[in-house]
Amino acid sequence: MMRPIAKLVVTGALLSGSVVATHASADDVPISEEARSHFAAGVALLQDPKAPRYEEAYREFKSAYASSPSYRILGNLGLCAMKIERDTEAINAYETYLAQAGLELTPGEREQIERDLATLKAGLVSVTVSSDPPGALIIDVRTPVQGLDVRNVYGQVLSPLSLGIRRGHHVITARLAGYLDQQWEFDANDPALPPHVFTMVKPAERETIVARERPIPTSAYILGGAALALAAGGAVVGVLALNKHAEYERENDGVNPSGAQSIRSTGLVLNAATDALLGSAVVAVGAAAYLIATRATIERRIAQQSPFLPLDVGPLLGPRTVGGAAAWRF
Repeated sequence: MMRPIAKLVVTGALLSGSVVATHASADDVPISEEARSHFAAGVALLQDPKAPRYEEAYREFKSAYASSPSYRILGNLGLCAMKIERDTEAINAYETYLAQAGLELTPGEREQIERDLATLKAGLVSVTVSSDPPGALIIDVRTPVQGLDVRNVYGQVLSPLSLGIRRGHHVITARLAGYLDQQWEFDANDPALPPHVFTMVKPAERETIVARERPIPTSAYILGGAALALAAGGAVVGVLALNKHAEYERENDGVNPSGAQSIRSTGLVLNAATDALLGSAVVAVGAAAYLIATRATIERRIAQQSPFLPLDVGPLLGPRTVGGAAAWRF
């Protein structure tokens, strides 16, 4: 015969984590080993030396009750649900527990639960929420006067969800994949609030624009740089050639014919080098200009285009014009 599950005392001893054994009644359901495991974990969480861990214990007791729906689990489940402000669940658990436990409860235990029930019902605010389209995750956050925010998450809501929340300032968020989060912020003061439907809105689709570009090839930049270097070298060598020409004019007085001839030969070499460098620079400029003028046009798809950025940029070349051209879309 399976031993009955332990239940946590729901009296003043509850806060100290006292645990007592009870005997199973004939109409109670059998307690599975899985339920025993979850229940024991929940009790251990309530008895944490630092502080009771109600949220984690709530999940353990929920799992225990799902495995074996025995009323003996409902006292602890109701306590944890009350502590984490799932008040509708707490009320249902406590009421079922009182009805089915019968004489197993001591007068002190029954009095404690009845006081908790009265407190829960007095501060309960009822509200029904839903989403269009359905299936949103509902997140309720209450900001108390003192202490940390109280946050409860309710699974995907496929049909209107009735919530029992506490009085105070609430922000309820609906979250659905593919839609923007929707929030409802309000102060819950009345016993009941009108139903609220979260109308889910999809993000605005960005307009796809095809931008045409004509990027300058890297080879054109290389040729342009080479042209500048050649032109600079031609200029330097040209200055040297002019200096040699001036020196030859001074030395060509018939006194030192061989020296004058040597200067003239050097000057001729410098002139040839100048012509070669400047000619190469002109060729490089022409080649770079050809690559720029014949470069390919590519298309680039962008999700959103700023009106300050051009869609098409290119050089403007003509007989008397050198510059650039750009096209904007407004």
